[in-house]
Amino acid sequence: MSSAAEVRGVALLGATGSIGETARRVLARHADRFRVVALTANGSRDALAAAAARLAPAMVGLVSPNGTPLPPGWRGGPECLVEAATHPDAAIVLNAVVGAAGLDATLAALRAGKRVALANKESLVMGGALVQRAAREGGGAVVPVDSEHSALLQCVSGRIATEGEGLLPLTGVRRVVITASGGPFRTWSSERIRGAQLADALAHPTWSMGRKITVDSASLANKALEVIEAHVLFGVPYDRIEVVVHPQSIVHSMVEFDDGSVLAQLGVPSMELPILYSLTYPDRLEDPGVPRFDPVASSPLTFESVRDAVFPTLGLGIAAGRRGGAAPAVFNAANEAAVARFLDGSLDFPGIPGAIGRALERLADHPANDLPALLAADAAARAHVKEYR
Repeated sequence: MSSAAEVRGVALLGATGSIGETARRVLARHADRFRVVALTANGSRDALAAAAARLAPAMVGLVSPNGTPLPPGWRGGPECLVEAATHPDAAIVLNAVVGAAGLDATLAALRAGKRVALANKESLVMGGALVQRAAREGGGAVVPVDSEHSALLQCVSGRIATEGEGLLPLTGVRRVVITASGGPFRTWSSERIRGAQLADALAHPTWSMGRKITVDSASLANKALEVIEAHVLFGVPYDRIEVVVHPQSIVHSMVEFDDGSVLAQLGVPSMELPILYSLTYPDRLEDPGVPRFDPVASSPLTFESVRDAVFPTLGLGIAAGRRGGAAPAVFNAANEAAVARFLDGSLDFPGIPGAIGRALERLADHPANDLPALLAADAAARAHVKEYR
């Protein structure tokens, strides 16, 4: 932060989800530095109203009002995300929207020269080139909120861009290592996973997250998305990005430099740490909200190889990233649709990679020249998964 007196406006998109709730706790602890000027939520009207009453933002938006009247002054419909993201009093847009719905807001904020504290990894997966262009042309910047990418940023000591410079590739880096908890099925056999139930997939051993991202963690789809995100954010080639399983979730990522030196970022498994850093980057604020790291109590720290044959969704996603074009958007949309079916009980857990693989076979070469083409690929993938049997 440039001075103790400066208070920066924050637009919080997805305010009632797990990231949004965590962000509100962080912001409340630092009300002398940040002021919430806009809040949006998808359909959690009561939770949004309670948050708005506490924070008194200038703008409140409900993405899915479902035909019911809104309180006076509230905005309704998907367009409220862009309105919040471009609010004139917002210097920072914390995009915690789940899924492809967050892309338009990311692009609009970057074109308006905002810092985007990005928890919506789908923006980069689906529209990485569009995000890069918007950052360059508008003078905005992306600072990651995902714990793995925040760790990478911290390891390279500010070698990503700041506002006005867009996204920059890293230099002098031999390899980056992204850690995965392994999820609830880390030690399960393939046969046992085939019979996994929803409650099993939602029983994450170390993180408390929303249902969709928790299922993504169980299938390792989240790691595929994070590999693509790291490639877009930092310009690291895919063959220099590695995923390893780290059950304790203490080491969030590692960077190996050309001389063989390796730096790792460690911390207790709490999203409050990367959220705060995304707001204050490149500075740090003293914060009492997260327990101090105890290396002895956290020991031992262990690492394992990913069982690729047991978790095929990871390989499907990385292959889609390497392929480029519409393939990442198809992977993301197919995964969202498949997880939705798993959550509603119309698809079993092995059906998630099955549906994604079939969608990629049919649609990976879909045109991807601009945003309408990517949205068309997204819609086609969702429709394909809806009919998958």
